[in-house]
Amino acid sequence: MLLALLLAAWPADDASLRVVPLPAEPTRKVRVFVDAGHGAPGNEGNHGCYCQAEQDHTLEVADALAAALSATGRFEVKRARTGAQRPRYQARIAVAEAWKADVIVSLHSDARGLANGFPAEDGGVCWRNSDAPGFSVLWNDEGPALPARERLGRLVGARLRDAGFLPYSGVDYADLYQQDELEPAGWIDRRPLKQRVYFLRASRIPTVIIETHHALDVLEVARWEAPATRAAFAAAVAAAVLEHQRAAASLPRAK
Repeated sequence: MLLALLLAAWPADDASLRVVPLPAEPTRKVRVFVDAGHGAPGNEGNHGCYCQAEQDHTLEVADALAAALSATGRFEVKRARTGAQRPRYQARIAVAEAWKADVIVSLHSDARGLANGFPAEDGGVCWRNSDAPGFSVLWNDEGPALPARERLGRLVGARLRDAGFLPYSGVDYADLYQQDELEPAGWIDRRPLKQRVYFLRASRIPTVIIETHHALDVLEVARWEAPATRAAFAAAVAAAVLEHQRAAASLPRAK
């Protein structure tokens, strides 16, 4: 009920966001592999302020992003999962590499900090915390593909900030991630090697994870239900990927 009330009050055209213009037409369509994070067997991801599963949020945003990218005519898009599919992460990477994707964009949400419990409709407990809003962009700094990962991650962070999205402060990341020296929204995995995010380090394709928002924050959840938010997000990602690919145009594609 509370979410419905918040959505009713949320402006259809959020004045804090803007649609970032796209750069020049690429010489060929850019291949983007869009991953709806989690949704693997036994892996729903976090549960937000209404007990909503992260895998459901990422699937909805991936649907919107894939449609928006395709509609520009500048991208070829392949989805890591659709509908009730539950592919393992290893299979997703294999598909992206076989398809020769130019970039991989993986969508997630965060659940941060100390939260308070609230009764759920089913008699359980949902958790809320409004003290850590914002998005972040994660990438891996291992191996020879680092310059391309850095470029993609920094451009995604910068264009999302240009669009009006708030970068997360990183206060709850502690020693897990290190903030990029140039992009305030960019974070590099700093855990021991075997504990680092598999999806970021397993592929030779430039890959970023976008933590779209804080899933325990009622206002952020409401904002991400609004079509204007998803449209601004898609435009920013599109602009970043096109800029990245233009810079990478002289480099050989992943084999």
